[in-house]
Amino acid sequence: MDISASFMRKGQKIKEKSSRRFDEWSKKYDRSLLQFLIFRRSHNMFISNIMHDTRKIRILDVGCGTGEFAMKLKGYKKDAGVYGLDISPDMINAAKAKFKDEIDFMIGDVENMPYEDSYFDYLTCSHSFHHYPHKKKAVHEMFRILKPRGKIMIIDGCKDSLLGRIIFDVIVASHEKDVHHLHSSQFARILEDGGFSKITQEIFNPGIPLLFTMGVAKKPA
Repeated sequence: MDISASFMRKGQKIKEKSSRRFDEWSKKYDRSLLQFLIFRRSHNMFISNIMHDTRKIRILDVGCGTGEFAMKLKGYKKDAGVYGLDISPDMINAAKAKFKDEIDFMIGDVENMPYEDSYFDYLTCSHSFHHYPHKKKAVHEMFRILKPRGKIMIIDGCKDSLLGRIIFDVIVASHEKDVHHLHSSQFARILEDGGFSKITQEIFNPGIPLLFTMGVAKKPA
């Protein structure tokens, strides 16, 4: 058996299951308790690291859900080009219904994104990275679409502490299945291997510990 082909087929099945799960979740996503416990706090962390940039920038939110962060960002950076990508058709349909033509929302797979090379200044990814079956491939694709010195920002559950491991390796994993959160050192390594430099990390939201990881795309101008 071709191990590589088997690995890819398994990953495709995981993505299809995730898409169906998020299609179902889209109906109550905006009312989820997670919006208040972790999503909005994560969105504010992203915004605090983008607001100082006075350029006219393009930003892609990967795993954008129903577009709440993308719309909040557009409110702060009215001249920015804001884009949203999600594997769930129902999530994207909900985002488009709410926000019309203000933001470019698309259905897509993070491992094969429908954007040209070196297109974005920022890429944000909030609480979807643990769903990706081929994390290295996803990071390489993120690197591809970022401009030279473009910034990647990822927030996911932090499992550095015992509390984090209980929440994300036991509770979340048993509920969501086929998910895997990374330790902070693993995040740093996967970004460095994917072509990013100047990796910085911050743990925040102590009740449900979250990890913010940022890197700069190291590529020729």
